[in-house]
Amino acid sequence: MLHFKWIAPTAVAVGMLAACGGGGGDGPVADQFVAGTTEVPVGVETRVDDVVAFSKAQIANTSDSRDPVVLADTKLATSESDDPADI
Repeated sequence: MLHFKWIAPTAVAVGMLAACGGGGGDGPVADQFVAGTTEVPVGVETRVDDVVAFSKAQIANTSDSRDPVVLADTKLATSESDDPADI
């Protein structure tokens, strides 16, 4: 009889974990972009390599019909010790 009182809570817990299923990866992650922007990745505020990659991507996607990228209050990462990078 002792085992039966744990069956229901265990079944509910297993059902909840199975129903959760994990992320589907279908939509953008909320923390993927800097707040107030739609195109500036979060990494540009912490890693210089991400700033360089972002800059290269913006240069590669330049066109006369494209809207400007909103930087909002983005603070780009800097480094006193890294070597200058080609963009």
